[in-house]
Amino acid sequence: MKKKIIFFLITLFTISIKQLWSDDIYQSIQPEKFSELKIDKSFKLGTYKEFVVITANDYATKIGYDILKKGGTVADAAVAIQLTLGLVEPQSSGLGGGIFLTYYDKKTNKTISFDGREKAPKNFKENIFLKRNGNPKRFFDAVVGGSSVGTPSTLKTLYSFHKSFGSLDWSEVIKPVIELSSDGFFPPDRLINAVNKEKYLFSLYPDSIYKKIKSDPQKKFFNNDYTKTLEAISKNIKVFYEGSIASDIVKVVNNSKNSGLLNVDDLKKYFPEKKPALCKTLKNNYKICGPNLPSSGTICIIQALILYEFYEEKLNNNLNDVLEILNFVYSVRDNQLADPKFVNVNIEKLLNQKFLVKNYEEFKKSNQKSSVQNFEEVFSSTSHFSLVDKFGNVLSATSSIESSFGSRLFTNGFFLNNQLTDFSFRIIDESGFLIKNRPQAEKKPLSSMSPLILFDNNDSFYMTVGSPGGKAIISYVFKSLISVLYLNKTIEEAINEPNYIKIRNKIFVENESLKKIIKQNSLKRNLTSGLAIIKKENELFEAAADSRRDGTVRGN
Repeated sequence: MKKKIIFFLITLFTISIKQLWSDDIYQSIQPEKFSELKIDKSFKLGTYKEFVVITANDYATKIGYDILKKGGTVADAAVAIQLTLGLVEPQSSGLGGGIFLTYYDKKTNKTISFDGREKAPKNFKENIFLKRNGNPKRFFDAVVGGSSVGTPSTLKTLYSFHKSFGSLDWSEVIKPVIELSSDGFFPPDRLINAVNKEKYLFSLYPDSIYKKIKSDPQKKFFNNDYTKTLEAISKNIKVFYEGSIASDIVKVVNNSKNSGLLNVDDLKKYFPEKKPALCKTLKNNYKICGPNLPSSGTICIIQALILYEFYEEKLNNNLNDVLEILNFVYSVRDNQLADPKFVNVNIEKLLNQKFLVKNYEEFKKSNQKSSVQNFEEVFSSTSHFSLVDKFGNVLSATSSIESSFGSRLFTNGFFLNNQLTDFSFRIIDESGFLIKNRPQAEKKPLSSMSPLILFDNNDSFYMTVGSPGGKAIISYVFKSLISVLYLNKTIEEAINEPNYIKIRNKIFVENESLKKIIKQNSLKRNLTSGLAIIKKENELFEAAADSRRDGTVRGN
């Protein structure tokens, strides 16, 4: 009997690999390249006394640094940083997308989350990503066009955050971004790479301004429409949610390929949620805090760390076992988590050690299917930034438009997201049950963004961590936390260690050395994280930016 089961599993795996490599989505999608831009190491790593900022691009880092230096708070700097990122890496995040913020307020000693996840329009249809025969659409058939666009939420979230915790005027923090946009900028390495491999954008917009980057990447680039948008929102953000920009967004979405169902009312009535962060104290007395659902990142990472602590002695840093923990938490994510306004999720139970251990052991014994998946769901484009101001406030923030260039729809100088493809395309699973993360009107799709803040056993700030990378964010952050919290690695070592992920029984590794360690079949693949870590050590702030991307560190 055992031989039959083994033979079946081997056969199943062989079939899966064949499907994997022949899958047209896999062939068309390559995670972004390791950065070719050689950045001075002093801007990748540093130790600071007063304040520090890490962003995905040095244009944004400089602007954030200047605001903190003149006495601004992390809320002031966050607005300018995100608006700059929307200019210089528009393929990853921007005004057309969403954001999660985790904020530690030094004055009140409270950790707060701002949920700026995009929402499905009120006229959204649950079968929108299904073909007439009931089968799911190919991923990019769903991505490109208006049906994938959720209500843009980044700007309202930034405005709400700034109104609560900013000290400088709204227009003042946007001014340096307007100046940069007006003066033009030299396209960063990542933007050039993204433009050169992009095909959907230029089929929709043959005369796109980004063709200039293709033809002359070393020349200054100007996005004049973005400058006008910045000038308008610096005076009043209502123009974006109720005025001319709102009308333009709706027009583009509803008159595009795969036309959507967005209206101005969806934009007007969208409000970000400000709420206490989800926090959990681990066995080693570190408290980990981050956004709650619909972001799955905090829950999944805490689950993985609880299991790691329980099996730590047995694990002996065995990567195969660590991968299996990841495989399990991704399974929990896919089957149990969704927007809590639509699905009742018992988070306390999901973070209970006994419950996790019991279900993990059962999971390992089960015959897990290795299904072909949409790989873009796993490896998507996103931005992350972290900062500490001189007042002791801390921010960890992750923003996204999902796929590289999002839905590819472009208006008023920015791209619109395709976040609604983070829903399951199917409505019912193979067993006939309704899928929790299925498309529904006014529902938020599940996210993996994980902007975390950690505290020590004295409840003092200890560390921030976060990364871009789609569902792989969970793996990247988990890997880094293991290294720092349990293996006594430096933050630079934690970031630079090779990445890995096991999801739906498939293993991807960053380099050949890991393939030799892992006793299971794995695929080597670019796993280009953008990890950013700030760690407090002896009253100083150590900071490190991932060498895989163009991010930098600056501070005093």
